[in-house]
Amino acid sequence: MIGLKSALGATLALVSAPAIAQDRPAGPEVGVGVYRHGANFHPLGAEFTIDAPPPGVFYLDSGEDRTVDVQLLYRTAPLKILLKPRLTAKAQISTAGRTSFASLGAEWRQHVLKDRLYGQVGIGVTIHDGYRFLPDPFEPGLSNAEAWRRYDVATTRVGFGSRVLFNPNASIGVRLSRRWAAELSWEHHSHRRIFNDVNPGIDHLGIRVIHALGRK
Repeated sequence: MIGLKSALGATLALVSAPAIAQDRPAGPEVGVGVYRHGANFHPLGAEFTIDAPPPGVFYLDSGEDRTVDVQLLYRTAPLKILLKPRLTAKAQISTAGRTSFASLGAEWRQHVLKDRLYGQVGIGVTIHDGYRFLPDPFEPGLSNAEAWRRYDVATTRVGFGSRVLFNPNASIGVRLSRRWAAELSWEHHSHRRIFNDVNPGIDHLGIRVIHALGRK
């Protein structure tokens, strides 16, 4: 939480600086970001978070926490329907061999403070390359090698309960120039127990750099 407060403080400091350009571009955007995978942060309240386990102890479905992802992003220009969303494609790639995600969705943006700052919310559909269900390392009759293999999976991976997940997300952006912006971003992946009762969900918190495309 200290890191989040520092990032928000830096965001507000940037906003207080003079705006470089007031006519924001309205074309497509590309971006790249770095995320804390399994950040144990949820903006809707503490009931969605748990305390970190002590050393040597793990929670089932917490094995991917505190690893690092890289995200690549593409946004279209705002559509002229449904409050002008931008269609968005994202690839979030684990650098630690954990679960990676590919998402398609839409994001809605609102500018304030003479376009220096914007808030954004979105929703998408995601597929991932991880586990739907974790293997049971304590199943009777397993060989020692197989039991240890399953134990390693159970302590380092998440079973999401579904190959298809939903991706609610939100971000706060600061315009650094007419073409460049920085965003503090939250991403969530889960299926809200629509497909079955296995639904641990996972949250990611990160920073993105955004570049606007199109004519200057």
